[in-house]
Amino acid sequence: MYSCMLYVNRLIRSLFKIFKMSEQQAISDMECHPLKTLEEVRNWTDEGIPNKMKQGTECLRERPHTDETVPKTLVCHDMRGGYLEDRFIQGDKNERSYNFYHWQLIDSFVYFSHHFITIPPVTWINVAHRNGVKMLGTLITEWNDGYKICEEFLASESSYQALADQMVKITQFYRFDGWLINIENKIVEEKVPCLCKFVEYLTVKLHETVPGSEVIWYDSVINTGALTWQDALNDKNCMFFDVCDGIFLNYNWNSEKLLSSMALAMSKDRPRDVYVGLDVFGRGCLGGGGFNSIEALTAIRQYNMSVAIFAFGWVYECCGVDNYIDNENRFWDLLSDLCPTSVWTNGILSSSFCIGAGRKFYLQGNVCNENPWYNLSLQEVQPYYRRKQIVIAPQELPALEPCFECAYLGGCCFSYNGELPSTGIPQLFRLFDLDCKPKESYIVSYTYKTKGDNEVFLEIESQRQNEKKSFIFLSQTEQKVQLPNISDSDTTNDSIEKKKPRLSGKVIVNPQPVENVLKECLNQICLPAKDCDWTSRWYILDKEQIEDFALTSILCGLSSKSSQKEIINIGQIQLFPLSQLRIPSISNIEISTQADSTIAVSWECSNPSDVSYYIVYLDNIYLGRAASTYYFLENQKADRTSFIISVQAVLNIGLVTNLKKSEKFNVNIEHS
Repeated sequence: MYSCMLYVNRLIRSLFKIFKMSEQQAISDMECHPLKTLEEVRNWTDEGIPNKMKQGTECLRERPHTDETVPKTLVCHDMRGGYLEDRFIQGDKNERSYNFYHWQLIDSFVYFSHHFITIPPVTWINVAHRNGVKMLGTLITEWNDGYKICEEFLASESSYQALADQMVKITQFYRFDGWLINIENKIVEEKVPCLCKFVEYLTVKLHETVPGSEVIWYDSVINTGALTWQDALNDKNCMFFDVCDGIFLNYNWNSEKLLSSMALAMSKDRPRDVYVGLDVFGRGCLGGGGFNSIEALTAIRQYNMSVAIFAFGWVYECCGVDNYIDNENRFWDLLSDLCPTSVWTNGILSSSFCIGAGRKFYLQGNVCNENPWYNLSLQEVQPYYRRKQIVIAPQELPALEPCFECAYLGGCCFSYNGELPSTGIPQLFRLFDLDCKPKESYIVSYTYKTKGDNEVFLEIESQRQNEKKSFIFLSQTEQKVQLPNISDSDTTNDSIEKKKPRLSGKVIVNPQPVENVLKECLNQICLPAKDCDWTSRWYILDKEQIEDFALTSILCGLSSKSSQKEIINIGQIQLFPLSQLRIPSISNIEISTQADSTIAVSWECSNPSDVSYYIVYLDNIYLGRAASTYYFLENQKADRTSFIISVQAVLNIGLVTNLKKSEKFNVNIEHS
């Protein structure tokens, strides 16, 4: 493997010698940046391939329309100033960089920094949209510099409209969903109406251009222009609330302020649009933040109000990197009962449970690259964690958690590490809740790895009116599994919408050979090697079996006949309509140098919406991954040579295209 990487590096260095580009140029173009001055915003342009690579490639996944009485959860990222390893378009080599993956608990994510215009890095846009969460940028002005910026852009109607127009263009181009407006400096009182009109103009134009977009005002400047945090919605800041989509209250509120805020919002028929601030660092916030943030959230939800959780990177910053995953799961588990969870409505659900980082990169169970990596664009759809998984007692059993020791696709898998009840009755883990109404047959698959006498199966629950049906996907034909009967009294997690009584009727679905299930495209995809130590099972869920039913949840069942500690790894689950079994083609691979001297590999895909990400190869040796149809080459120096570039696609249904069938691009260079 090491010699292969040396070979690849030598080939890359050859390209940079040919195009004579500088290392500084290459690095700069592969990073996402904020716009720090008004002049930078005015001069911003969407031209050039480097800029296109910073566009989000994932459409915002649809979430079902929630009850208007259910409060919302917004989180505001404030991680050491922002633009850390997450700024790199193609990811970074530090697998322990800051990560977030509890998307099913939130509605909106604000990427925050202390620069004038914070544009969310493309990796955050992609992973948020994949999980159905809106991604917002930030406009912030602070101190004397902020005062001067506000003075300039509020000078006239044309000046504040010009800024808003650029912000709309930026939002549309990079494909995120709106802005948090945070004015933390005083405003000349005569200019307050201009500030209010700026917020209104931005909101209107953004709604016209980006459907579903949002503008949120931060509780700071009041109607006199003074910087006076109110910790409430009142007559001093309501003028801004009235012209945008919501207000983010400061953190030093009390019960009286929450009551008055809710009353005013109710009078405007907008109770869910007041986001009560919760500072996880605890600065003046009820409960002191940290793992005790549940105290503030409980008080907020007592009035059925939405919440804005600020600086939740506290877990990473203050609890240490070594135990980050465990502490992060603990933090969000404490809040999870008060954060309504999302339901998966897309007909396609595929996940390898990768959180967008790993010690190695795995492709269908085998190591594709030995180096550690971090790239949130490659984070898969995330399931429930901790108590949200547990369906029946004993609740003290371990839950499925990310494991970086091995993976099937990406950098980690889902793993059970502990004892299972020796009764032979499986322990069930709820992975996803669904609202999927099939109109055709579905393909179902799961991949696992285990040692010993363990049983692994998948269960899909469905319902129509008052009738329920559960499909059990066994790992072996004629396998005997003692299935539990679960009633309301067995349910230990009251937060999972008071689980309906489990069905008595269960339909056993036996596995089929992969050749039968994927026969239409077998030669177009890459199957695991025969010596792969992961086991994949494939099924067809017939249309007749699920007609008029809605699929409501996916569970994983584990059981063991021994009382010993078990390690069971779940590498991937797949659920998708038969009509989605289509394999896009890769063509027109090219290498080009841009006006700024950067080198890009580009290609075309016949249906890019079917692709999760791409893998680029030099002479069939792994080079890197890309979320878009461009890949930048890192700058190095070396002798010239000749080589072949090829591209493989990882599809959103969890399949991988056959590299041997991919178009090749030949580069022939003469030695000087």
